[in-house]
Amino acid sequence: MTIPVYFETGPHHVLCQVPGLDPIKFPYPDDFEDCWDHHHVRLPCSSRTPSTSEKSTWPDIVQGLTTTINNSKELDTIMARWNGGGGNSSDWNIRALSVFLNRRADSQKTATSSSQFHARRAGNHGPMSLSFLNNPEENSDQRESDIESNDGSNLSDIDDDEGQFLSEEERTRFFDVVLPKMQALALRLPELVKKPIPFLDQQVDSAVTLRQEQIACLLANAFFCTFPQRNSSRMNQHHGADKKRKATDTKNIPEKKKTLGQAPKDPYGNASQGDSRKAGDPFRNTNGQMSLFAYFNKSEQRPAPEPSEKPTSDNHESQSMSQGPSTDQPIRVDREPVAQKETKKPIPRLPSINFSSLYSSDNVEDPCSNVNAAKLRCLVHYFDRVTSEMPQGAVTFHRQVLMTPLTLETSERISKRRFRYSNVRVDPDSPLEDEAPPDALQLDFANKVIGGGVLGHGSVQEEIRFMISPELIVSRLFTKTLQNNEALLIKGAERFSNYNGYARTFEWHSDHRDATSRDRMGRRKTEICAIDAVPFRSKEARLDQFSSEFVMREISKAIVGFRRSPITASEWGLCRPEEPMRHLPLIATGNWGCGAFGGHLELKFLIQLLAASVCQAFCEDDKDVALGRDLVYYTYGLDDLGKEIEEFMGHLHACPTAFEPVSLLECIEFYPIKSGRGKNISLRESSLLNYVGKAFGFPSTLISPTMPEPLYSSSSLCASTDSYLEEGEDGDDD
Repeated sequence: MTIPVYFETGPHHVLCQVPGLDPIKFPYPDDFEDCWDHHHVRLPCSSRTPSTSEKSTWPDIVQGLTTTINNSKELDTIMARWNGGGGNSSDWNIRALSVFLNRRADSQKTATSSSQFHARRAGNHGPMSLSFLNNPEENSDQRESDIESNDGSNLSDIDDDEGQFLSEEERTRFFDVVLPKMQALALRLPELVKKPIPFLDQQVDSAVTLRQEQIACLLANAFFCTFPQRNSSRMNQHHGADKKRKATDTKNIPEKKKTLGQAPKDPYGNASQGDSRKAGDPFRNTNGQMSLFAYFNKSEQRPAPEPSEKPTSDNHESQSMSQGPSTDQPIRVDREPVAQKETKKPIPRLPSINFSSLYSSDNVEDPCSNVNAAKLRCLVHYFDRVTSEMPQGAVTFHRQVLMTPLTLETSERISKRRFRYSNVRVDPDSPLEDEAPPDALQLDFANKVIGGGVLGHGSVQEEIRFMISPELIVSRLFTKTLQNNEALLIKGAERFSNYNGYARTFEWHSDHRDATSRDRMGRRKTEICAIDAVPFRSKEARLDQFSSEFVMREISKAIVGFRRSPITASEWGLCRPEEPMRHLPLIATGNWGCGAFGGHLELKFLIQLLAASVCQAFCEDDKDVALGRDLVYYTYGLDDLGKEIEEFMGHLHACPTAFEPVSLLECIEFYPIKSGRGKNISLRESSLLNYVGKAFGFPSTLISPTMPEPLYSSSSLCASTDSYLEEGEDGDDD
């Protein structure tokens, strides 16, 4: 019998010199290797162009970036040379960037507004200076043009209560010190990136490693928008902005203040500030700023179903459950493997990489929102840090692929180790990126277009993570759209910023000094897993997510992300760990796909539990390690969800028999109330975990009094103890 191949680690493209690596196996050229094809990133310093009638833009770029740039107008004019327009062009504008660089955070206000502003900064935000203010250099006189936008309007008297815009001192520092260093860094591209950068193509397992200095150089070029056109004409034109906002999006619609529930501990401030907080206070920003915790805490854990979804009575629920098998008959549901199934055949898409989409704005009244300003501030802060003291580590990006679809039948496992469900530790109060255990795999609740709306209008979990660790943005340069059986694993990205808020209240907060240790390649031992969930936005779609096809898609996606990458697991990136590990690092995750994507909280927990419990079971190289990895589950302030998970897991591990994954899958499939034709029409009044617990015969302490008797006998649900076989921005997730 031929054993299917589920994972096959592909090539690791080390595009830099790493001390200690074999120079024969990992050669590095002495001179820049020019490459212009469909398999590699087209760099701006290439001598080639898309058309023989065009000339390379690199000479214009060199000339422009060796010019002294004194203000945003001159920056606009210079970048327009290789972007086909000017400040007033419909295809090219940097109005948002101009406002960010011109609007003064320290502008004159009335005595009352000024005192309120500074009190809010001191009491809720802490110090709001950029890192470069810690080492001030001589400042030049204020430029007259620095307080004007491109259309000539004076911005010096605009109040900014959010503190996301630059002060006069910061702005002077940016133009006099930071920007010239960024110009010099961008022009070192052919010196620093000598080897062609291959794309991480769809359905190809492969990895790329770059030095942090190379990444900084590439991001500096993205800042100046030097990269050539990447996609077809239906995508962004040349280096121009993202899709234009609709007219309704440009209106300033005031937001309602959000009422925040009880606050967990202060997640984003300095440790010294936590002592001054009183128990039970709202989250750090009392004027409506919403953190990730508050986002999930603002609604009930299980929203009440719409009238058409709600069961008429408990008897209705019992009657629907009786459609399942009797207690002595095992349930069998035909389940199609869907790991490689795509609902569409999309054209492989490259994410945008130039920052032009972040700079542009058609909103005349408010060209640069506070969220936009917060993103730009994160980037300015990053460039100041790396141009002042360049980090010398490396970052690896591994596209991992599940080669063969899975059904989770026991016979699919290659490992002979005994199955058990992973241990789960619930953390209701802490932010994942701050409190994840050392070496843990940290989840990025990703968009299939990596980075989502990080360079556009998005500001949820993935975009925020990319902004506080801007080195992640470079993955957009070479990572094509993720498909159903693919994940992107990133090891080594350094964090540079702290933040406040979430979504429309996202704000840059302060400098962050990453103390994470490095491996032998120089990579920070921070590993991030980017996996995209299926969006379920309509009422019908939210019910469809319980169907076998979608459940298996999400499980397969989680397995390919949770399975430890042999490339990132190795201290040298040599495709295998140097020593077998008895206990694999934890997985730090949470409410994956449960925000804007409409995922069901308890369903997503069970999906991740299943994936974590078997993620190492499908590869010959992993047969000597445990089948799965334990979880730290961050519920972001949903205390009831956390308590129910803890109680459920306590009963699951205390059970003397082992419920195989297919048994849990069958419970999930029968949880929705179905019509006579088998269509999901509503969810039950009892929770999903209660339903599964009753089906597994757990003690009644977990079960609501209205739950019917168990659906299945232990023999039908359990494996015998001797039978183990060991862009886009559209669709931003949270």
